[in-house]
Amino acid sequence: MADAATTVKILRDALGIPHVRSTTAAGAFFGQGFAHAQDRMWAMDADRLKALGRWAEVIGPKGVDQDKLFRKFRLAETSQADYATVLPATKQMLDAYADGVNAYIDSVGPAPTPEHALLGVTAVERWEPWHCLAVYKFRHVLMGGWEGKTWRDKVARAAGPDVVARMYPLSKADETLMLPPGSVFTGAADVDALADLSAVLAAMAPLHSEDGGGSNNGVVGGARTESGKPLLAGDPHRGVDLPSVYYQTHLACEAFDAIGLSFPGVPGLPHFGHNASVAWCITHAGADTQDLFVERFQRGPAGPAAPLQYLHKGAWLDAHVKKHVIRVRGGEDVHMEVVTTRHGSVVAGDPASGSAIAMQYTATEAANSGWDCLLPMLCAGSCADFDAAMTGWVDPVNNLLTADVHGGYRFRLRGKVPKRPSRNGWLPVPGWSGEFDWQGCIPYEEMPTSVDPEQGWIATANNRVIGREYAHYIALFWAADHRAARLRERILALDRHSVASMTDMHADVLSRPACALLPVLHALTPGSPAGQAALAVLRAWDGRMDAGAAAPAIYAALREELLCALVRPLLPGDLAAEAFDRPGRGGPSMLGLMRSRIVVEVADGTSKLLPPGVSPSAVLTAALERGVEALTAALGPDMSMWQWGQLHQLKVTHPLAGVFPEAAARMTPPPAPMGGDGDTVQAASFTRATGYAVTGTSVARYVFDPSDWDASGWVVPHGASGRTGDAHCTDQHATWAAHGLVPMLFSWSRVEAAATSVLELPVASAGGGVVVDGRIGGKSA
Repeated sequence: MADAATTVKILRDALGIPHVRSTTAAGAFFGQGFAHAQDRMWAMDADRLKALGRWAEVIGPKGVDQDKLFRKFRLAETSQADYATVLPATKQMLDAYADGVNAYIDSVGPAPTPEHALLGVTAVERWEPWHCLAVYKFRHVLMGGWEGKTWRDKVARAAGPDVVARMYPLSKADETLMLPPGSVFTGAADVDALADLSAVLAAMAPLHSEDGGGSNNGVVGGARTESGKPLLAGDPHRGVDLPSVYYQTHLACEAFDAIGLSFPGVPGLPHFGHNASVAWCITHAGADTQDLFVERFQRGPAGPAAPLQYLHKGAWLDAHVKKHVIRVRGGEDVHMEVVTTRHGSVVAGDPASGSAIAMQYTATEAANSGWDCLLPMLCAGSCADFDAAMTGWVDPVNNLLTADVHGGYRFRLRGKVPKRPSRNGWLPVPGWSGEFDWQGCIPYEEMPTSVDPEQGWIATANNRVIGREYAHYIALFWAADHRAARLRERILALDRHSVASMTDMHADVLSRPACALLPVLHALTPGSPAGQAALAVLRAWDGRMDAGAAAPAIYAALREELLCALVRPLLPGDLAAEAFDRPGRGGPSMLGLMRSRIVVEVADGTSKLLPPGVSPSAVLTAALERGVEALTAALGPDMSMWQWGQLHQLKVTHPLAGVFPEAAARMTPPPAPMGGDGDTVQAASFTRATGYAVTGTSVARYVFDPSDWDASGWVVPHGASGRTGDAHCTDQHATWAAHGLVPMLFSWSRVEAAATSVLELPVASAGGGVVVDGRIGGKSA
């Protein structure tokens, strides 16, 4: 909380980005909450309702299934428990932020946004401090691996573990490693896929008759920059929301002065930013932090009214059962129960049948201490200080890069990774035996790290972190190394880098898989004139996925037909439709992994998916012919008019489109053609169910320059504001689409000179202050 004399100033620059300044840290967080609510109240409210399993209150029966799932995740209960156990300084930070949100709510009418007006909202609910934690968890719970495990379980049971092993190739011997920078994976796979799957399936055999989510970043050291100080750059990849998930924020007080990307609804700068001394950024590490346990259930000896029990190490333990009521807009209330065991809450199956699956997740375990990192990171004076501030970080597990004004830079894998058998990574495991239970987490000091490496650079792109010499299990599956390898090429191509050269990397559309295909094109023998013409286009291509070119469209169509030809026949029954024809994160995510590998592995003859006796050239020729037929149907017969961007477009959907389609259409931007794909540094991935429409791309870009913070730049899709009709809703979009950056104003002399508005907020409260680095409210304790 802030004291009665505290004044908060919110200065808006020409792009509407807020620069919040106060004498106290509490005042700065109060101002951040107020600014977030000013620009993103609807998005914050929507995230809160989804996190708490109350989305059906807004969109009706269509939201019931999602609400059931999020009630099972227990984000509300665990966030309240986390808030009760955080350090006093963290609690005061969360309180001050919530006070700022509520101050804005109090200052406006009953329907502060067009969305609230559409819904007939007469009063926005008060923002509770623990809501911040629930919103953050909502944004990350689906980035884990639990859906992939349920998918692999279905495929293993329907088609056999050998099919799963063929579909999920582990790391190859020539893939780029993050550590040490510049190295490649030289070992065999971490585990024998078939043996591990068979062992797990055998352990669960008694139950089989019962019904039972990228980014880039890189840092170059001062020896490779024009300034002699490090440069840090990157871009997080997610689905593009309306408004976009990240919000540009500048926070300053006597204790810290920091600027970066924040989550509306959450105080601080958790993922990307810099203060006066050090910059930080992350990519998703893909660590396995969500395990699925098959539990055996029974009612106690007293009969149907007895407590529900589950088996663990020979003893029947009482499960926790909580009743929920889901309110449904325009429909009847839905009643449900959430059952929780020592392994987490049941997310699939019905305990009444005798078995069900519980999910254990680091972010919903007891006493999540990660929130206590949010404040110290803003005050760090060096990479070492920042690293020390991360010891309690929990989720998500990130590839963290830092760079400081002293010339230091480093990598750290931050977050909690459970210690348990690697077999847990494949699919659900028995919960009753205790064999697969977690044994704590990998100690922070044993997590992979690299400090000022002699290579002079570090780059990460969701690829494999470290080789098999590492003592602990982190994950089985990583993103293919195409983006990481391309970043390495771009970094090594220059002796001295600048903000401009780092910015330019974001626009790179060279596809390494496409380049691997080009040398084998001479072996293709299409019989149709259209196929021959398409082959000629590919032979003249340089492998760049430019939006205005025809070759990328032909290549993409060839690859999709290749996937269909080699994968669909392996999936029995409805599994093929689930993977190829429906949205989701199980089967479609598997196709995403394969899409990044299949062309390379077919081209070099190493694919395990090729049928016996079928040559790579034959299957590629057939895929080319079918791909050209599909493109002709979609784009017409004149191949000279084909463009990748005609198919590959960013189409943002308003979250209320299904309820108010006409109104939502007025609030939704038109589709935008895009280059790149899921394998290029300029990320623009897609799923089979949505055609070639972009489903994942850069939701921000940044370059941090510790030699001159004012030389740094950033950009987000759309703009800072989420208020329909506001001038700052879309004023960064053209720059984002052109892969440019807008100025990142940091020096307060520049901020004040550029300010287009200044809002002063007197903050009246009961007193106190956020404790920061031995100081209270920015004054000596």
